[in-house]
Amino acid sequence: MTCPQCQGLVPEGAFFCPHCGKELAAPPLSTSGFTQLWIYALSVLAPPLGLWPGVKYVRRATPEEKQIGWIAIVLTVLSTVITLWLTFALLGSYVNTINQSFGGTL
Repeated sequence: MTCPQCQGLVPEGAFFCPHCGKELAAPPLSTSGFTQLWIYALSVLAPPLGLWPGVKYVRRATPEEKQIGWIAIVLTVLSTVITLWLTFALLGSYVNTINQSFGGTL
């Protein structure tokens, strides 16, 4: 196999050209337990940020990477819905408390 940029010989299965450093293929993403835990925690604790690794993993080729991505996206969506619901419930509670303290005039 030859590099499309420098025409140097590249070993089969290489992700980068050893001569010029051009990326030839995307390296596989980590699917270790720690990485999965980090992605899922990010999806639950910081809902919008969980979409970034979710989409990144869904776009990959292997079924394991796609599964990690879809789980992260589902967790992010659920966490966002729950966060919004709790925020509006808390806001409604504060508005009712303030309204009652002013004698219901608001």
